[in-house]
Amino acid sequence: MNEMITPSHEQQNDDYPQIVIADTDWTEEERTAMRENGYDDMDMLRAWLD
Repeated sequence: MNEMITPSHEQQNDDYPQIVIADTDWTEEERTAMRENGYDDMDMLRAWLD
């Protein structure tokens, strides 16, 4: 999966789909645990894409 992540202020199109944390289907508890372990939103997206 080699999709490019674009910032939300950029216009979304088919070449650059916008991916957000909600797309990961992680629970709020999982996201909180990741943040408590030093992950930021981009780290979480990278972990999900791997």
